[in-house]
Amino acid sequence: MSEALLEIKNINTLYGHSHILHDLSFRLDKGQSMSLMGRNGMGKTTTLKSILGIVPPRSGHVYFDGEDVGRLPTWKRMRRDIAYVPEGRGIFHNLTVKEHLQMAARPGSDGRGSWDYDRVLETFPRLQERLSNLGTELSGGEQQMLAIGRALVTNPRLMILDEATEGLAPLIRQDIWSVIAAIRESGISTLVVDKNIKALKKLCDRHVVLIKGKVHFDGSSEELDLNLENVERALSL
Repeated sequence: MSEALLEIKNINTLYGHSHILHDLSFRLDKGQSMSLMGRNGMGKTTTLKSILGIVPPRSGHVYFDGEDVGRLPTWKRMRRDIAYVPEGRGIFHNLTVKEHLQMAARPGSDGRGSWDYDRVLETFPRLQERLSNLGTELSGGEQQMLAIGRALVTNPRLMILDEATEGLAPLIRQDIWSVIAAIRESGISTLVVDKNIKALKKLCDRHVVLIKGKVHFDGSSEELDLNLENVERALSL
């Protein structure tokens, strides 16, 4: 049996009195890629924030590489080699492209360093052309490339991408999907939030679909194909 890198067990997360996640459980194995799908407001971003400790669950457990990290602050969880590309990208208005990449760069906790500054620029040639530009001067697609590149230079074991291709032009989306595939091939586990079932089926090993903070579907791409009508209905309700 494969070894779990990330496992959440029976987490319940609330905003005030609003109960968002209900006994949510799933696991992501080492080297695996997983999609997290659902309509707006179904709990996808809350799930990511619960994993990272930005919005700590009221109950349940979050395990990373076998360690219960549920009581750790966000920065300590991230130092376990987790990288986060947030919805909205989180670009700093006062840093250039070069400064974004240089300030984030570090080897992984076990000394891994295959994703360095030069490799990111080789992966994203557009960033090479924009090194002296402020991050906020970039197009939406270029900002997403920068956000992914900034995450990669931390040499994570897990990359979390929220709304990976939201609002991007079709050609830029294809570029982003290709990069995510390359990230997976380099051995980094990925957890991807997006709405493109067709792309996610090709890219990811497993798929989780949420409805009102509960797991509606959890299975492989083959199982997703067998349940495609059910899943598509859940995503369009």
